[in-house]
Amino acid sequence: MSPRIFLTWFVVTVVTVVLAVVVGIGHETASFDLLKREPVFEALRENPDAVAKVEVKSRFGEFTLQRVSGGWVSPDRADYPVKGSDVRRLIVGLSDMRFVERKTANPDRFKRLEVQEISDELSDSAYVKVSDANGKALAEVIVGRPSARFFSGSVSGAYIRFPETTDTWLVTSIANVQTRLVAWLDREIVTVPADQIARVSIGAGEGAYVLSRVDAKAAFSIEGAPKGRSLDQKKVRSVNRALADVELEDVKQRSQFTLPKDSMVAEAVTFDGLSVRLRMAKIDKKNWATFEASYVGDASDVSDAATAARDTAKAINFRVANWVYWLPSAAFENLTRTVEELLMPAVPEAS
Repeated sequence: MSPRIFLTWFVVTVVTVVLAVVVGIGHETASFDLLKREPVFEALRENPDAVAKVEVKSRFGEFTLQRVSGGWVSPDRADYPVKGSDVRRLIVGLSDMRFVERKTANPDRFKRLEVQEISDELSDSAYVKVSDANGKALAEVIVGRPSARFFSGSVSGAYIRFPETTDTWLVTSIANVQTRLVAWLDREIVTVPADQIARVSIGAGEGAYVLSRVDAKAAFSIEGAPKGRSLDQKKVRSVNRALADVELEDVKQRSQFTLPKDSMVAEAVTFDGLSVRLRMAKIDKKNWATFEASYVGDASDVSDAATAARDTAKAINFRVANWVYWLPSAAFENLTRTVEELLMPAVPEAS
């Protein structure tokens, strides 16, 4: 064969191989059958409801989630409630995993799949272990990054490694592992819609003031402002919305964390008589607060609205009574504003 003919065939072969690779990238093989693939965690797949404990470790630390009679809690936060739906999502993700293909056993390449040791600098991996009530491990794995591949048209994949081995795999399913404990907590503290608030009291003693209105469509007026000064209604709206959807940044047991006696106070009262009262203090650059709810409306009122307000107060107290919350900055700042911050600039008197 002449060199020219050989070169022509060589070029054709290279082009054919490249095209085959390009077409094949990101596509499942024709022989792939999801149902025939072996589950990664057979015991978990057979009985996902047996999970009683979840352990998560990452470079950000480690924590445990525990099942109790009422749902899931965090032993690392004195059994503060955890969002059960998020735990269930993780368990389902692990139980749905099926082997697709074995990947690299070279530790130098683990970082690319994000299955390196969690102790490695800037590691992106997450160690997860789920156990039953007897302590038997139903799944133990290092979860890496999601895969761009899809199987059976819709099922996505991920890379995993079995701990203390170089055994890495591409598997179906994605286990979205939150490596920060706070993200697992039931973060809602209170929700008092802005259009239900009739009065907001901020402060105690000198400097205290009260914002109030007659109905939801009216503008707020102020008690405690210097004579002749008017409210900046835009800033007032921020105060009014401060309790609309408050979520914690972290939480501590009230019995283990006492706020100072001179803590700042604020209270919001709805048109139906629900009162939510806060005590707040900035400690170590964090905004901590306790909450207490009550019914302050007409004691003889037995209407549906008044009954609902009483029930809401009980529900809030049941949730918040034992806890001190790290508040988001916006809520803390709006509920500790001075009266001067809410007023329009003073207009100089004409000479």
